[in-house]
Amino acid sequence: MTKYTPKFATEDCEVYCNICNKTITLKKGDEIPLCCGKVMEEM
Repeated sequence: MTKYTPKFATEDCEVYCNICNKTITLKKGDEIPLCCGKVMEEM
């Protein structure tokens, strides 16, 4: 089993989910969340 290691935004940015197309605005230092079982991608 693979252990999830959280990733953090290096700057203010938006992230999105490739599966459901949800977007979230993050501030520098915020944890990049999981969505649909995968880490969201920076835009």
